[in-house]
Formats: sequence, structure tokens, C-alpha cells
Amino acid sequence: MRPMDKIVEVAAAISAIGVILGAFAAVFRLIEKNKQEVERNKRQDSDIAKMKKEQTLLVYALRGCLDGLHQLGCNGRVTDSINRIDKYLNQAAHGQDEENTFDE
Repeated sequence: MRPMDKIVEVAAAISAIGVILGAFAAVFRLIEKNKQEVERNKRQDSDIAKMKKEQTLLVYALRGCLDGLHQLGCNGRVTDSINRIDKYLNQAAHGQDEENTFDE
């Protein structure tokens, strides 16, 4: 066997090993990226749940403030706002969020 053939065989073997290692590295990076995305989605879901609880609290607080104003004799927009919030809360409680809750 000629020395040049030996060099070509060694180069081919090194190239094959490089390709195999590159494929493993690509698969490993893909798996790690997927794990990071899953963790990011979990954090986002947790943040969204916290924001929903906060918004719910704010709606009930606003409803309480409007009720206080209504008891003090404020009418007009206060009464209209109370009715709209009540309608929204009623529809949300019955899973009808997709309807336009602001139209009477």
C-alpha cells in the first residue's frame, strides 16, 4: 500500500468521526434547546396565571369602588359600568368569554 493511500484512509476516518461527532452535537443542542423552551413555557404559564389572578382581583376591586359610588348617589356612567362589569363577570363564569361583553 502506498503512503498516500494510507493518508487518504486516515483522513477519511477522521472526517467520518467528525461527521458523527457533529451529528451527536447537533442532536444534543436540539435536545437542550427543547428543554430550555419547555422551561420558558412553564415560566410564561406561571406568569400568565399570576396576571389572571391579579386582573380578577382588580375587576372585583373596581366593582366594589363603583358600588360604593353608586350607594353615594352617583348614577349614569357608574350604573352603566356596574351593569357591564356584572354582565362580563356573569358571562365569564359561564364560559362565554368569546362574546362581545361590552355591547348591551
